[in-house]
Amino acid sequence: MYKYILLFSVTLLLAGGCSSEISVVKTDRQQYFLSEAGNANKDLLPATSNLLANFLLREDYENDPEQLLLKLRSIFTREPRAEYLAAMADAALNSGHRFASSGETEKAARYYLTSAMFSYAYLALLDQPEKHPYSADRVQVMQIYNRAISEFFSYLSERNLIRKDGYTIFTALNVGISFRKVKYELPLKSSEYADFLLCSDYKAENLTHVSRHFGLGAPLICELVKKNNILYAKDQMLPATLMIHFDFNKDFSKIGARLVYIDPRDTDSISVGKHQIPLAKDFSTPTAYMAKRPLPFGSLGYMLYPDQTKAMQGLYQFEPFHEKRIPVVLVHGLMSNTRTWIQMLNTLQADPLIRKHYQFWGFSYSSGTPILLSAQDLRTALQNKRAELIRDGKSTKMFDRMVLVGHSMGGLLSKTTIMDTNGRLLDEIMKKHPAIRNITDQQKKLLMDKGLEFKNLPFIKRVVFIAVPHKGSTFATTAVGRLGSALIRLPRNLLYELNDLINEVFVKSDTHIATGIDNLAPDNIALQALSHVPFTGDVPYHSIIGNRKQAGAPDGTDGIVPYTSSHLDGATSELVVKSGHSVQQNPLGIQEVRRILLEHLRSYPDLSFNASELENFNAEKRKR
Repeated sequence: MYKYILLFSVTLLLAGGCSSEISVVKTDRQQYFLSEAGNANKDLLPATSNLLANFLLREDYENDPEQLLLKLRSIFTREPRAEYLAAMADAALNSGHRFASSGETEKAARYYLTSAMFSYAYLALLDQPEKHPYSADRVQVMQIYNRAISEFFSYLSERNLIRKDGYTIFTALNVGISFRKVKYELPLKSSEYADFLLCSDYKAENLTHVSRHFGLGAPLICELVKKNNILYAKDQMLPATLMIHFDFNKDFSKIGARLVYIDPRDTDSISVGKHQIPLAKDFSTPTAYMAKRPLPFGSLGYMLYPDQTKAMQGLYQFEPFHEKRIPVVLVHGLMSNTRTWIQMLNTLQADPLIRKHYQFWGFSYSSGTPILLSAQDLRTALQNKRAELIRDGKSTKMFDRMVLVGHSMGGLLSKTTIMDTNGRLLDEIMKKHPAIRNITDQQKKLLMDKGLEFKNLPFIKRVVFIAVPHKGSTFATTAVGRLGSALIRLPRNLLYELNDLINEVFVKSDTHIATGIDNLAPDNIALQALSHVPFTGDVPYHSIIGNRKQAGAPDGTDGIVPYTSSHLDGATSELVVKSGHSVQQNPLGIQEVRRILLEHLRSYPDLSFNASELENFNAEKRKR
């Protein structure tokens, strides 16, 4: 029992840097649209109510909405005014809500489709943004369209029609709309998407930033087909936006439609008629949805049982590979996993410059494994990825501008990518460990091959260290830390290799194999040796450090790592934020990562910054 109490203490102590309560809950679709732009069309718009009153049509709206639409269409035919189309769309939407609430889903769907058609016609045919750039009517009609296609998409989804081609559905006016072949403007093949879910059905919880942008369309969560190979993060979701495009003749007697799935990262606006209209985007809900399901191994189990969690380890992507975007590789810390980055990803992807020029990857490893071995795995994974791109005939131009971001222990792995040991690591260990000062050349080679000798990776062009214990953390020497280390079960093949190494090189009595936790102790030989190896050349590196009591103070601790351990004399920049060890989830820490990534872009004049983007960035630098 005592063991489990201490384990629970380990969980509580480390959770600050390694876990997240970010998730999603089911919500009323209306609430999503209320937060979109302050109007969820809970009832008729004032302009629609006025129009119905002017033509004595309120009773038809209450009792016979089909008759109402016929009369409004007749009025519109005589006098084709934009506000009449808007009123038809509004009345159809609210009539659909009424039928849906009474369980008449088939009839409700016909009204939602009618609303979408009329609101689209308003935007395509009669809207005049060049004459009325600040029109509130346009925003309201866009909201009507978004809500209508969301409700209609839900109807199609329940009937397995969201990917189907060539079917006809009738409007409330009994006009058949022929749906043509579905169009996918997405980065992956349609067969790689398992399902499309409406963002409006979910509410993200505990995000510090809401990455949503008002525009036209229904934002979606894209679930990916599960594959045997680990290409993406566990439960990776991608954003998309649904559009339903209509084409019609003058009297709306012949209408065609098409569902189009659009990648909001690559598309800012869509064509409706002769106009370009901003595309609706929601990056937060798909990101939060990734944490909806519990991981098969909790954070604690992931650390304690490296062998059993092998399938979750290695390099993975948070988004489809893009040749023209610079990879940012995120390396988590002790007892952590992919989800520790959700807060940061959610905030960074809201920035259009970062979306345009960067792609986010991650590296996952069991933090119970010795650090130098995990660092070797990281370097090998990155080198293999580059070789794979070359083998596949893809450009490595942007890959070779890579940025690494390491939190806590992940920073110790990351720093080895910009180091040349040149025998220094072994020399430092030999100074500290008298038993191996007289080892043979063969024994020395054995040690070198096990991770004590490595060269910098020339494609790593910048590293960001977040709350990294470069000189160790006394946590590793506490009773809780020692217990956590004792409970780690290293893989058998690794045990055999390391035992052979110990028997071959170290004294026979040294039977305890250092785990990842042991490697964090300030007096750990490997950690001390690593801290004496200099960084390579002119690769810039940055420090973001937590102080629980005060921001900007070069002192104190984040509760796990003291400032004296996180500080690096040669850092290009250093920022101390008021934070516990979860600095990678702290909004100010995330903003500093954003600043560094924008600064990194300025290193490459060939990237297409426009004048306003440069001015905005320079203004931010002047504020600092």
